[in-house]
Amino acid sequence: MHACIRIGPARAMRKRNAGRPGSRRMAGQAMVLGLVTILVLCVGVILLFDSGQTLNRKVQLTNAADAAAYSVAVQQARAWNFAAYMNRGRVANEIAVAQVVSLYSWMNMMHMTSITMRTTMDVLSAIPYVGVVFKILGTVFKAIETGAKVARKAYQPLGKVMVQALDALNGAFAAAATAVIEAISRVDGFRIAGDVVVANAPGAQVATLGKGILAGQLLKAESDYLDSFRIPRNAGSGSTANRNGANRYRNVVMQSRDEFSSDRGEEVNLGIIRFTAAGGTDMVEYNRWAAMDTMGLHVGLPFPLDDVDLPLGWGGAQAVERYQNQRFLQGFDSGRGWYSDYDRRRYRPYGNTLRTNRIATNLASSDPNVTANGGRARDAYFTGYNGLRNYHDVKRGKAADPNATDAGPVFTVYADTALSTARTSSTIDGIGGPAGSPMAMQDRAPRGRMAALASAQVYFNRPFAYNPFKRKDGRLETGNLFSPYWQARLVDTPEAIRRSVQAFELAGT
Repeated sequence: MHACIRIGPARAMRKRNAGRPGSRRMAGQAMVLGLVTILVLCVGVILLFDSGQTLNRKVQLTNAADAAAYSVAVQQARAWNFAAYMNRGRVANEIAVAQVVSLYSWMNMMHMTSITMRTTMDVLSAIPYVGVVFKILGTVFKAIETGAKVARKAYQPLGKVMVQALDALNGAFAAAATAVIEAISRVDGFRIAGDVVVANAPGAQVATLGKGILAGQLLKAESDYLDSFRIPRNAGSGSTANRNGANRYRNVVMQSRDEFSSDRGEEVNLGIIRFTAAGGTDMVEYNRWAAMDTMGLHVGLPFPLDDVDLPLGWGGAQAVERYQNQRFLQGFDSGRGWYSDYDRRRYRPYGNTLRTNRIATNLASSDPNVTANGGRARDAYFTGYNGLRNYHDVKRGKAADPNATDAGPVFTVYADTALSTARTSSTIDGIGGPAGSPMAMQDRAPRGRMAALASAQVYFNRPFAYNPFKRKDGRLETGNLFSPYWQARLVDTPEAIRRSVQAFELAGT
């Protein structure tokens, strides 16, 4: 009798599959595929992480380059605006000198007029019956004469100090404007570019090529857009360019005079008798202010008699470098006065005193400081005045259109940084193991660095249609260094610079 042995289900299954080929190789296949999938996924995550970190660093570097270029342009705009403020301050000081000279000349004329009128009243007081009226008027004019003498005596030394102080201030303004344009703005622009790049993208810097490009642009900003004018001592000396520049500066100053300084003419008409006062203050050559004032009596007589012009008062004053017993000037530019480019017309000297009363004008030229009451001719001259100083201005035809590509100088910042600063898997721990482990991706870039390029432009734009910036005449003002309307904006990098940078980067690959 044979014993019966029972085979279990699992063992029976193994026994049935024992003879089938490849059954052992299929065991654990899902695990292998899962591991491969996880590996690919990890590589993708690391690749995505590296790309994101690199892009983020690139954006940071680009923003830093933009900020640096804009900051350099803003600094340059501030430098030119500073020079404009200094030039405007110098114009204001020149007008103040003209006012000091004008007031003293007018006081001399009024003093001389009071003497003439007092003397005349004293003579007329001898007329019977009406003489008492003239005697009273003579007393009034005597009081005016005394007051004018005291005022002139007190004003003359004060006016001299004011002229010298204003002239010294103009010298300081001129030196400051020149220093900012020719030196400080260049050094500051270079320094600002590096500081802004580092502040906005730690570890970055202005590339060596970028330093050369920016240094060249800072140097060319002045030579391409500005002229430096050296003021000659008189209209017949110096180069043509410097004379033209001096004439422009003088034109701006003369055009800026107040009404009292430019023309003090008045008239009182009493029929056939007319009292005429004339006077004005002009800049003669480029180194003196000259003022002349006259008071005259015009009597109109019937034909065929000639009208009569009688001088009543006269006076003058000048601001000069030093007193050399020079004769007082009657006219300048061959007696034609000065031509205004702004008005496109010619103005007669000293408020047209030469044509108002010729006799009084001649007396003012020979006796500007009331010698009839002890005045000395030399005291009509305020010494210590050195005239216009050298200055910078925009070249003719430059910065004329704020919307043009050549509206102003362009400054470019070429910044770069090591690719290792991007904090990718090859430079930080925690992704795929320690930095530099087999799971880390290898970063590749020309010279192992990434770079960014940005440019900004300085341009002049004074809104001509909006208060409070618009001019009273409504004209569009072009670029100059007398108005502080220089601004900055980001622009496309010039093609020539872009190509040089591309050639440099390709050479490093």
